[in-house]
Amino acid sequence: MKLNPIILILLLFFISCESGIKNGTELSKKDLQYIRELGLINDNERIILFSSQGGNEKSGNFISEQRLASYWIENRKKNNQINSAKYNEIDTLITKDLSDALTYASYIKVIKKDNSEFKVYVDDNAEKTNEFFERAISEWEKRKK
Repeated sequence: MKLNPIILILLLFFISCESGIKNGTELSKKDLQYIRELGLINDNERIILFSSQGGNEKSGNFISEQRLASYWIENRKKNNQINSAKYNEIDTLITKDLSDALTYASYIKVIKKDNSEFKVYVDDNAEKTNEFFERAISEWEKRKK
């Protein structure tokens, strides 16, 4: 059986993407420093779970001990998005599981008490996506006061 070169390239691309949920301890020091430089974590803040679509320097979505956060960085700065909410700033969390959809990522819509909102995207299977959702809600419930 001969593999079509285009299919092989696409397969390698999908395998090499850094998608999926990681434990925060799996992030490199370089990744953590980059996230600090974006202003999304403090020096002593620990990331609990992390998800990225397209590499950690381009995108990241995470649960930390203090907040939920999301970033999307492009070469065109006007499209950059850097969002976070400390647990006591959050009014509502709405989850949307799209793990069965081929082209969409699941997300948590974070609605802040000031009515601003953003999404924390998660790209993994249904089980791990729901674990991410449950952990985000659990951390918020514990720390929202």
